[in-house]
Amino acid sequence: MAKKKITIIICSYNNSLYLKKCLSSVFNQSVSLDKFDVILVDDKSNDKSLEIANNFKNNKNLKIIKNYKNIGLVKSCNKAINISKTDFIVRVDSDDYISKNFIKVFLKHIEKGYDFIFSNYKLIKKNKIKKVNIKKFRLKNLISCSVALKLKIINKIGGYKNFLWEEHDLYLRYLKKTNKIFRVKEYLYFYRFHESNMTKSSLWKKRAWEELYKKYKKKDIKNLEEKMNLTQN
Repeated sequence: MAKKKITIIICSYNNSLYLKKCLSSVFNQSVSLDKFDVILVDDKSNDKSLEIANNFKNNKNLKIIKNYKNIGLVKSCNKAINISKTDFIVRVDSDDYISKNFIKVFLKHIEKGYDFIFSNYKLIKKNKIKKVNIKKFRLKNLISCSVALKLKIINKIGGYKNFLWEEHDLYLRYLKKTNKIFRVKEYLYFYRFHESNMTKSSLWKKRAWEELYKKYKKKDIKNLEEKMNLTQN
């Protein structure tokens, strides 16, 4: 059997309200389960998350990791990355869900030799769905999920670091190593915006950008974004 190319990483903490929908979408792909792995890290939830996750244990491509203390998102992500055995990883948040062709489309572009593959997505807010079309490469337009990343590069740059926007920091370091990027025009991901979203607060966003700008100059970020726009397919 050929080696699997991609692992879906799901880090979950007290998301029992949405987890079943998330996992159902992951295991209802248009490709067979032997095409991808799934690693779910439960960060010591105290709701019914683990009970829900265990209902999917009959899927042989699922590995459940139980944290025995709450270690947070960054460490949970890195824990999953450290045991991933595929060439690429892609994050899916436990309160979101994905389209049926999610894996199929990402695999298609992985085979074409791209290192950084991201898709358009749909934002779900107050039962309304808005399409987010990332025509221009901008950090602020990307989310932490629906981005396929090469494991070799992630390991080379040391994985996720402790930033409020851990994904933006990772992307900035990652894209210094490659410019083989591709935007998938299909809307493959469903991003749920609700009351407990960390990023809903404007004050939180302000702090997150300030933290990022302490490490990266605005000019350097802009230059990188322009460079990626020139290379984006």
